Amino acid sequence: MGDKHSDDIVSSSASQEFILPADCTNDDKELQWAFRKLDATLLAVIILSNVLNSMDRSNLGLSKVAGLEEDTGMSGSDFNIVVSAMYPTYLLFMLPSNLVLRKVGARFWLSFITVIWGIINMSMAFAKSKTDFIICRLFLGAAESGATPGVLMLITLWYPRKMVTSRISTFYSSFAIGAVIGGPIASGIMKITNPHFKSWQWIFFIE
Repeated sequence: MGDKHSDDIVSSSASQEFILPADCTNDDKELQWAFRKLDATLLAVIILSNVLNSMDRSNLGLSKVAGLEEDTGMSGSDFNIVVSAMYPTYLLFMLPSNLVLRKVGARFWLSFITVIWGIINMSMAFAKSKTDFIICRLFLGAAESGATPGVLMLITLWYPRKMVTSRISTFYSSFAIGAVIGGPIASGIMKITNPHFKSWQWIFFIE
C-alpha cells in the first residue's frame, strides 16, 4: 500500500524536494546540467503533448473544409454550436481535474487525459449528426480541461522562479507549432481516397 501511494504522488512529493530557492542563479554547472536534463525530459514531453493537443483542436475546422457539414447535414449556425460545445465542460471540470492531479500525481493524470482526448477526437470520425458532435465535444472539454492548468502547475513546481517565464513561453509557443503543421498534414490527408471513409474522417483518425 505504501509503495503504491509513493508512486501515485510523483509530481507533488518529488518535485517539492527539487524546488530551489527563488533567488538561485543558474551559473552553477551542476544546476545547468540538471535543468538541461529537465528540459530534455519533462519540458520536451509537455511540448510534444501540447503540439498534438493543438492539432486535435484544429481538426474540426479542417474537417469542415473537407466536407464535414455536407456529410452530416449541418447548416446555418450548427457548426458554430458544435465548436463552442466543449467550453462549458472545459470550464466546469477545470478545477476538479486539477484536484485529481494533485491526488493521483501528474505522471498518471496528464498521461491519462491525453489518451482520453485522443480517443474522443478519433470517435468524432464516426459522428453522423450535429448531436453526435456536440456529445463528443462535451466529453472532449472535460478531458482537456486539466491539461493546461496542470502543466503550468508542474512547471512552477519543478523550475525556480527565474526560469519559469521562459519555460511557460516555450509551452505556449507549442500551440502555434501544432497549428502550423496541422494544416499541411490535413491537406495531404484530404487526398486520401477510400470507399469506406470520407476525407474529413481520415483527418480525425490520423491527426
